[in-house]
Amino acid sequence: MILHPRKRVMFLLACRNVILNWRHSLATMLAIAAGFSAVSLFDGFINDMNSEVRDRYMHRGMLGHVVIEKTGANNRLIEDPWPYTLSSTEQRFIQSYASQDKRVVASVNFLSFMGMVSNGRSNTVFLGLGYDVAEALKLRGERWKWDAVAGEPLYLFPGPVALLGSGLARHLDCDLSEDLNLNLNKDGSLIAKKRPFSCPGPNVQLSVTTEQSQVNAMNLRVGGMVDIQLRELNDRFVVLPLKSAQQLMDTDRISRTAVLLTKDSDIDDFIEDFRFQAKTQNMELDAIPWLEHPIAATAKGGMEILSTFRNLFLSVVAVIAAMSVANTMMKSINERIREIGTLRSIGFRRSDIVLMFSAEGLFIGAFSCIAGLLVTVILSLLISHAGLTFKAGILSAALPVRISLALSTWLSSLFVLCLITSGVSWVVSRKAARTVIAETMRHVA
Repeated sequence: MILHPRKRVMFLLACRNVILNWRHSLATMLAIAAGFSAVSLFDGFINDMNSEVRDRYMHRGMLGHVVIEKTGANNRLIEDPWPYTLSSTEQRFIQSYASQDKRVVASVNFLSFMGMVSNGRSNTVFLGLGYDVAEALKLRGERWKWDAVAGEPLYLFPGPVALLGSGLARHLDCDLSEDLNLNLNKDGSLIAKKRPFSCPGPNVQLSVTTEQSQVNAMNLRVGGMVDIQLRELNDRFVVLPLKSAQQLMDTDRISRTAVLLTKDSDIDDFIEDFRFQAKTQNMELDAIPWLEHPIAATAKGGMEILSTFRNLFLSVVAVIAAMSVANTMMKSINERIREIGTLRSIGFRRSDIVLMFSAEGLFIGAFSCIAGLLVTVILSLLISHAGLTFKAGILSAALPVRISLALSTWLSSLFVLCLITSGVSWVVSRKAARTVIAETMRHVA
């Protein structure tokens, strides 16, 4: 779009005024630049944290993109979980559907249960999880393939074995000599090496109540320790292969199936297609996005809180920017009343004057955001490569502190701040533009 010559002159005058009178608007520009940088850094941290949480739940926590369960399983009573488990017929349908769907990368079966664990000297309640080890490797990926903080992961053992949560292992008098944080890669994953540990005995005994209300027990060798991310789970968790879990529970049922898809965008279509096919087969099955599953409730709540803080933070920055620009422009306009009168006397209209000051506000916002962007990029790279970590409340292990370079955030912040600065300038300049030419020429600052 080609501007009218008079409007083009106004934009050139506005740019020249901002550059020549930069000292007058320096404080405002610094405030806007600092606000832009703060919002961008905070948003970059949130984006990276959301991405990290997503990866940890979907891959490390093995939720995948979609969780398939019995309809109503989310509302089941913990005292009676069996009516909401999946039968062998339902499992075959799920596996057949998953194997034929090209969007599916991996599908992992899980069996959740609880009981008592004992090492002969002490015992406590445990929460057990059995899963298909071979399929889980596809779901976990290379980053989370190694999940043992001591000993070795399940896929390296040819026979039945149990891995204990690190907190539960210590409760059973096992000892992990090394600090977990010393064994992490820069991306927060575990270094793939066998770490020594010691327990009073090589085996633990797991006792459970089966579907038929019988008591079953199984002695399993302790193959190592795992970290389940949440501190409370680490104090109760036992992990073992699915076949061992089914043998212990004397069942062929499973609790759920996690499905990993090729793309995030496939989730809604896959769920819609699966529900339709399950309904045609008269099966009471439901497919749930991973973030809507109760297991991910903590992650979802954390993301919503961070998003709320981000919006509040942006609102504060916007108010500061508006007040700073309003103060700067009112002072500038008061000092340039004669300039306004001169421009009016040589033929420029009131709308041209308003346009010039609005453009000045626009340039102040744009130049400030550019400066803030340079600061953001430098600080983001420094922070991301500093190796900083933090413990997020209920998490058992420290998370890496990284700032993602989010182009969408920069563009949205640039648009919002420039809109605010030009809008405020337009408002405060309208009164000066309506002043009578004779009065502006007689004005004494």
